[in-house]
Amino acid sequence: MKQSFKDILETMVRERISAGEDPLDLFKDLTREANLVFGHYNLEYELGLMLR
Repeated sequence: MKQSFKDILETMVRERISAGEDPLDLFKDLTREANLVFGHYNLEYELGLMLR
């Protein structure tokens, strides 16, 4: 059975916290990565609109 993105992310978070990682540091890392990914796509979208 295929795992959803949510399930994979939740498993990764639980494993990292179980390994002793600070939940706040993990949250900051995930937030930064999400902003980079979605900021990248937002920039592409905005540039696409400007080039029309």
